[in-house]
Amino acid sequence: MATDQNSRDIVARYVRAVHERDLDTIQSLQHPEFIEDYPQSGERIRGGQNWRSIYENYPGGLVGEADVSKDRVIGGEDRWMMGPTFTMVRLSGEGDMHTAILKLRYPDESEWYMVSFMELRDSLVLKATTYFGKTFDAPEWRAQWIERMPDAARDR
Repeated sequence: MATDQNSRDIVARYVRAVHERDLDTIQSLQHPEFIEDYPQSGERIRGGQNWRSIYENYPGGLVGEADVSKDRVIGGEDRWMMGPTFTMVRLSGEGDMHTAILKLRYPDESEWYMVSFMELRDSLVLKATTYFGKTFDAPEWRAQWIERMPDAARDR
């Protein structure tokens, strides 16, 4: 089992590599038995090469480098990070189990949140279970019972 700080660093490097589209680093941090599940669509990606092929063949490509936004990263310490497509919002966990929350912008400019539960083995990412949810405006009928959060606060 990796130490808490070591495992956190591994997951942070993994997420940073996704953000930077550094496919070689991502694969180097994936366990040989890597699996990623997308429960919402019933898909299982088995192996780093299959994961890479999906990433490389995304229809329409991913948002370009010129389309950069700043979002707050919340975790052990607050940090700011630039993110053209994937921006880490929060990373938490201990031992070999971690949760990463990311904000995504797709080529059609829609914004989504991604929550990935990651399990490590041998200091590598063994399994990820990932959920995606599109952002939406709060319905007016709830207005009397809720407090509207500023955009930056939605990321916490």
